[in-house]
Amino acid sequence: MRSRIFAPGPTPIPDEVQAAMAAPLVYHRGPDFPDFIRTVVAKLKPVFPTQDDVLLLASSGSGAMEAAVVNTLSQGDRALVIQAGQFGAKWTAICQAYGVDVDVLDLPWGSAVDSMQVAERLKAHPDTRVVFATHSETSTGVLHDVEALGRVVGETEALLVVDGVSSVIAHPLRTNDWGVDIAVTASQKGLGVPPGVGVVTVSARAWDAMQSATLPKFYLDLNAYRTALEEGRGPATLPMTLMAGMGAALDLVAAEGIENVWARHARHAEAVRQATVALGLSVFPDCPSNVLTAVALPEDVDGLAIMADLRARFGITVGGGLAHLRGHLIRISNLGFVDDLDILTVVSAFEMSLQKMGWSFTPGVGVAAVEKVLSE
Repeated sequence: MRSRIFAPGPTPIPDEVQAAMAAPLVYHRGPDFPDFIRTVVAKLKPVFPTQDDVLLLASSGSGAMEAAVVNTLSQGDRALVIQAGQFGAKWTAICQAYGVDVDVLDLPWGSAVDSMQVAERLKAHPDTRVVFATHSETSTGVLHDVEALGRVVGETEALLVVDGVSSVIAHPLRTNDWGVDIAVTASQKGLGVPPGVGVVTVSARAWDAMQSATLPKFYLDLNAYRTALEEGRGPATLPMTLMAGMGAALDLVAAEGIENVWARHARHAEAVRQATVALGLSVFPDCPSNVLTAVALPEDVDGLAIMADLRARFGITVGGGLAHLRGHLIRISNLGFVDDLDILTVVSAFEMSLQKMGWSFTPGVGVAAVEKVLSE
């Protein structure tokens, strides 16, 4: 039985990416490496899009997030964290680990932040150095309005740092137009590459602010990464195999066209949302992301049992609810290199699992809803 992944990362890896990773290794101290790394960086810029510096780290997305914290702050500095789920809370945890004075704007899970709430916090605390936000909160499926946040933060001296780990590829993250000083993402999400490469964009304004940041750093020192990139090398050994796969994945994105990639994610997400409603269920967040659909389950339907059934009968892996939502949500992802038949497959299997759990609906209504959206 084929394994089919509909979790929001790691996502399915295309054959072209697998083949690129199986090619002979590019030696990281050899003459081919400077062109190799600069080419991958150049291909990455359009997918945000950004004109800022782009750095590749040998890390997960969490490593890229930590790099954003330690390079912009000093111990005792004030930072504002927008926290509306498990991954927003990660910004808080990283800041606290380094002795940052954290002001947490804590929102109910599934809610999108109102930029005016951020404006009020910044007015009350004008000494805030950095605002940390999450674009697509993967734990709940909500999308935060980064463009609106950028307008508010841009009226202050604070930097805006955005977790785009899951959103990049599915949504535009226009760093320059929206005033995002640092954005982070990672290889295993929309890019369809195995885990191991963190990506960080850095604006000129952020580079200036980093000169006074004194939090301890060595491996995650972004100035070292910038200097190394300028010299056509890495500050330490980088994951060349994964970077080769990233180059191939970015070629696929370029061939499809990034605008078309964003549109595909919107269409697939809408298809799953319409299927959810047709099945008599509800979409959990108030402002859903195109990365995944978080399906709220009624009390008499066990999300853990559905996940187990999907794995056992169909080889399908979906995301479940996290923390207090464990067993109460199913998170169906359409992130990365997913096609129309994939969406039909996962919704059909979901229908059959719901039937097995005793949920009452007309068989086929979810699939019909998907077909309607996709045919349009």
